[in-house]
Amino acid sequence: MAKDGKWTISLKDFNSGYAPLSFTDPLTEIGGGGHASVMSNSDVLDGKLTQGPGLDTLVNGDETGEVDELINFIMDKAVATDTTYGISNTKLFQISSTEVINSVDPTFPRTVADMTEGSSVANMGGNVYYFYNKTTDGAIGKYDQDIIFNDTWHTTDMQKAPHPVGVKEDIICFGNGRYLGTYIGSSDTITPDKLDFGDGFQVDDVLFSGTSWYVVVNSNITGNNRSAGQIYLYDGSATENVLDDETGVGMQRIGFIYRLNGVIYVCYQDLSSEGFIIGYISGSQIKALGRFSGTMPNFQQKTLYKNTILFLSSSKVYSAGAVVDELPFQISQHANGGYSTTGAIAAPFGVPMIASSESTSFKLAKFSGYDVSSTWKSIIFTVGNGRHKGYVDDIIVMTKTLGEDARCDLTIETDQASGTSSVQSITTTGKRKHIFKNLGLNGIEDFRIALNHSNGSTTNNTVIRSVTIRGHYVSD
Repeated sequence: MAKDGKWTISLKDFNSGYAPLSFTDPLTEIGGGGHASVMSNSDVLDGKLTQGPGLDTLVNGDETGEVDELINFIMDKAVATDTTYGISNTKLFQISSTEVINSVDPTFPRTVADMTEGSSVANMGGNVYYFYNKTTDGAIGKYDQDIIFNDTWHTTDMQKAPHPVGVKEDIICFGNGRYLGTYIGSSDTITPDKLDFGDGFQVDDVLFSGTSWYVVVNSNITGNNRSAGQIYLYDGSATENVLDDETGVGMQRIGFIYRLNGVIYVCYQDLSSEGFIIGYISGSQIKALGRFSGTMPNFQQKTLYKNTILFLSSSKVYSAGAVVDELPFQISQHANGGYSTTGAIAAPFGVPMIASSESTSFKLAKFSGYDVSSTWKSIIFTVGNGRHKGYVDDIIVMTKTLGEDARCDLTIETDQASGTSSVQSITTTGKRKHIFKNLGLNGIEDFRIALNHSNGSTTNNTVIRSVTIRGHYVSD
């Protein structure tokens, strides 16, 4: 805002996340003082701005231990005290909050004969069911959580396809290529082809909410193509052979659906604008909430964290949602995913863990400490006024009380990010108010604030509460 030839711009409320058009324009001017045009590994969930979480590899969690291939899926709940399960291309894993279990009786990790691609794991009635593909078809294994494994518990009519799975009491619904399969535990009845969605389609996600199953069905054409995506509602008892209702997104592929606080959120593709959309189901429509760019996540790459949906895209961890209802919906790039290829994400013990790989390196790691590879840039602010340019007088940064070695470097990127100011360091133990002058800039047309934590600490983070930029107009 300008007054008497002077202007002031304030940055706060960082929980706004990405600016509305940042997914397509890194120099966007549309948004507010809390919006980012660019960010990496930044935690903005509570309205302040700080470093995203770092990653700590679990004990036995890499190729020198027990993880010698990418873990595709991790069950997003504990099935016993400090115990959950994951699956890779050839192995079933038992996982605790701190380690990948190495045991002899029962043997973990367990190599499953003929398994070429592990898909998902589910728990029902005290048994663990693991869904996987073989060379030409699929199969379901069963483990009693003691010593008995049956790797070929069910193989009849199982397709080689993704196998998303949902559980409700004594019912399992699972994707099986063009079919939705069901298993009713009370009658010990499995029907792999309960619903047939037709040739050329496949079930890509399934969950239970309220009184219905929600079933995601996409065209099975691979590649970057328009693909019809539908969400069907199905009888909660899983006994009928007809559908209740449907919700479509048109000719766009659906990545995943997720239930949070009774709302069904949907991630779906938008080829026309080179991005992806997070929205929610409202009646027979899907209402868009925000967009991001990158690879579209699937049913194996979503979890809950601080009341927001975490998902994986292009080896990065994103957050979508709000930690409390009073805050607006946001999308932000929250953390690094580890290596260049990411597999599963889950938070069965509250702290998210992510599987990743690169060449012959593999790991399963969980959030720990703070990431110094953390950056954040505001939207572009225009300070040119007619034939005048803007001049920055000073910058005031308010932080939480800084701990030892906490540091964040601030620069001003000017004139469509073609120029930059001198580096100003937000640091000093015990300090909260930081004032910077003599920034090495002349008159400018526009600017954005750039923050970089590369010289910071992994144990004492720099928490930024607000940034105030004050200036005046100068003759061109």
